[in-house]
Amino acid sequence: MNKSYFFKFILSALITCPLVCLAAPEPWTIEDVLDASSELSQQMRYPETALQKRLPQVFVLVSFSMPEASLERLARDAKDAGIPLVFRGVPETKESTDSKLPLLNPQSLVAFQSLIDSGADVQLNPGLFSEFNIRQVPALILKEESSASSDGCIQSAKAVIVPGDVTLGYALDRLTDRKDSIGEAARALRAKLGNRP
Repeated sequence: MNKSYFFKFILSALITCPLVCLAAPEPWTIEDVLDASSELSQQMRYPETALQKRLPQVFVLVSFSMPEASLERLARDAKDAGIPLVFRGVPETKESTDSKLPLLNPQSLVAFQSLIDSGADVQLNPGLFSEFNIRQVPALILKEESSASSDGCIQSAKAVIVPGDVTLGYALDRLTDRKDSIGEAARALRAKLGNRP
């Protein structure tokens, strides 16, 4: 293939396949274009890695309002599966009602110490509770990352929520028969728990 034909092909592809969707909330910056170009270059050099799907993000949303035994069991299983325990915020204490103390003071974080000591990945993320309208815990969430469609538009992310005070193994078992990336992630996580219920 001669070079002039190749450049005409690239130019026509850029004209017919715009990088920015008209519905996109923000236009692409130079950095966005360079990042996309770099990613495309990597995909062309290593096509086998381009075919690999990203596994969904996984979270277990919990609260100190749950029975202590349930929270401890979920903390142990989540640690072994590599899934973070996500709290909406810090529990209220007598000291937290004092307006002079910052919200994340050492006294307000004491409640998390036993979970942290057990090796659990503890996170505070009220945004997840809002994003998925979580009103009851525990809830297992598997969330696919948003991806760009062929026309450059961001596709909405897909998520599955398994609510209820059940074991992590049981919640994952509900998803293992799916034929998508959520099922694939559920099977991989379930394998980490072994034969636990």
